[in-house]
Amino acid sequence: MPKKNISIPQVAVQIPLTLKGHIDVFEGIMLYMRLHGPWRLYRMEGRPGEQKLLNLKRWSCTGIITGPCTPDEATLIAHTRVPVALFEPTPEMRERSHPLANRTSLIFDSYATGEQAARFFLERHYKHFAFVGEGHGLYWSKERGQDFKDTLETSGAECAIYPQLKKEEQHDWAIEQPRMQAWLKALPKPVALFAAMDGRASQVLDACMAANVTVPDEVAVLGVDNDPHICEATFPTLSSIQTDGTQKGFLLAEHLDRLMHGKRLKQEVFHVIPTEVICRQSTDATAISDRQVSKALEFIWSEAGHHPISVPDVVGLIGSSRRYAEVHFKNAVGRTIMEEIRRIKLKRVCALLSETNLSIGEIAEMCGFTRESHLAFLFRKSFDMTMSQYRKRPHKK
Repeated sequence: MPKKNISIPQVAVQIPLTLKGHIDVFEGIMLYMRLHGPWRLYRMEGRPGEQKLLNLKRWSCTGIITGPCTPDEATLIAHTRVPVALFEPTPEMRERSHPLANRTSLIFDSYATGEQAARFFLERHYKHFAFVGEGHGLYWSKERGQDFKDTLETSGAECAIYPQLKKEEQHDWAIEQPRMQAWLKALPKPVALFAAMDGRASQVLDACMAANVTVPDEVAVLGVDNDPHICEATFPTLSSIQTDGTQKGFLLAEHLDRLMHGKRLKQEVFHVIPTEVICRQSTDATAISDRQVSKALEFIWSEAGHHPISVPDVVGLIGSSRRYAEVHFKNAVGRTIMEEIRRIKLKRVCALLSETNLSIGEIAEMCGFTRESHLAFLFRKSFDMTMSQYRKRPHKK
C-alpha cells in the first residue's frame, strides 16, 4: 500500500504551559514549524469554549504531541494509529504496560537540575543548605530535592527539607506563610536555599521579607526555569536555573515530522537538562567571610564567561600586591585566580555547547578565547573529551 502523501501535517498538541520550562519546549516546537513547516496545529489546553478532546480521526490528524493524560485519553490516542510523541510523561506513563510507553518522549531531567543547584551553592562555599519543594509534592519536585540533597551529602554536607504541606496549606498561601517564616528563621545562617520552581522561590522571598530575614546575606535563594515574569518581579530579583527546553522541543518536533513522513525511527528520549544559572540579586553573595576575596569571586563569576578579564584585574579588586592576593585567594577558595577564571569560562562554553548550535569558533570568541586551538586543548584537558563529543554526549537518565 503506498504511503499517504502528507502536504501539510495536522498536529494535535496537548501539553500544559503553566511553567516557563514548558513554554520553552513549545517555543522549540514552534521554531521547528517556522523553519520546516507549515503545520496545522491544534492546541488542546482547556481554553474557554474548547471541546474537551478533539475528534482526532475526524480532523484527519497526522501527528500528536501529548503531555500527561488519563488512561482513557491514552487509549484513544494510541488507537488513532498516527505518530505520537510524549511531553514530560508521568512515571505511570513510562511503565511498560501503558498504551503510550513505547513512544519517543521529552523528559525534564529533574535529578540533574537538583545536582546543578547543589554544585552552584557548593562553589560559593556554603556550609548550610535547605530545599523547598512544590506545594503538592509532585514527582519532579521530589526528584529535584532528592538529587540536591544527595549531591550535598556526597560532599559531606546536610540539607534541611521543608516539611510537606497540610491540605489547607496547599490551597492557601496565607495559611502556610507563618509556618514557612518560622522555619526560615530557625535555619542556621548563612544558608543556601533551593526551591523546586521559580513560583515557589518567589514565595520563599516573600516569607523572608515578612520574617525580617535578609536575602542574600542570611538566605541565598535559587529557583528553576528562569521565568522573567517571576524572576524580574521579585524583591530582590531571583536567580534561577536555565534549561535547554527550546532546543529539545525543536528536536522532538523534528522527530515527529520524520515519523509523519514515513520514516522508521527508533524510540528516543530527549532529556531537558540544566545549562546555567542566571544570577540575580537573590544569590549575590558567597559564604566566604573575607569580603575582598568574596568581591573578587563575584567579579569573576559575572565577567569571566562573557568578557576578557585577567589576573591583574582581579588583583586590583583585592587591593594588594599580586603575591599576597594570589596566596590570599587560594587559601580562601582552594583555586588560584587564573584557575577560577578558566573554570568559569569553560563553564560558559559547556552551556553554549548544550544550549545552542553555535560553531566552536563562535563559542571561543564569545567566551574570550583568542585561539580556538587553545580552547580545544583546555577543554580536552578538563573534561577528557572534545567539544564535539561533549555536544553529542548522551545525558544520564
